[in-house]
Amino acid sequence: MKKLLIASAVAGALVAGHASAQMSSSNMAAPQMYVGAGAGSVKNDNREDSWKLYAGYQFDRTWGMEVAYNDLGQYRGADIESWSLAGTGTIPLNESWALMAKLGATSNRSDFAGGGNHTTLLAGVGVSYSFTKNIGVRLEYEDFGKLADTGNDSRGKNVALSVKYGF
Repeated sequence: MKKLLIASAVAGALVAGHASAQMSSSNMAAPQMYVGAGAGSVKNDNREDSWKLYAGYQFDRTWGMEVAYNDLGQYRGADIESWSLAGTGTIPLNESWALMAKLGATSNRSDFAGGGNHTTLLAGVGVSYSFTKNIGVRLEYEDFGKLADTGNDSRGKNVALSVKYGF
């Protein structure tokens, strides 16, 4: 699954670059900062509710950078949280809909004995819908990798719906 997500993120970024090159410069969106918040469901050793806050900068219609805080619920009875930094690639489908991918690094922090911090690869894919130039929603799947630096192979996989505001 990890290889599939990485391949999807890289392929999405490459296709987004090609799609961007095909669009005329008059259709290119101006650079924009954005913030967002969302809620979802994370699968680790069981299902937990999750929530997230994020901020980013969209360099152009295709490329961006994003920092996020994610509360990934509980794992082994302890709270799990994650900070991440990722590059984003977007493929506009029309004026409202777009496909997106992200690839970056995440630091997962757990409070149980032996858990500590674990830095790993973050990969994600999703779809977004823009109501206006500044307001939209995103549905995305993110793989946060191993949640702790223990022998256990429990991974954090999150599906979230969020609201995004650009300024």
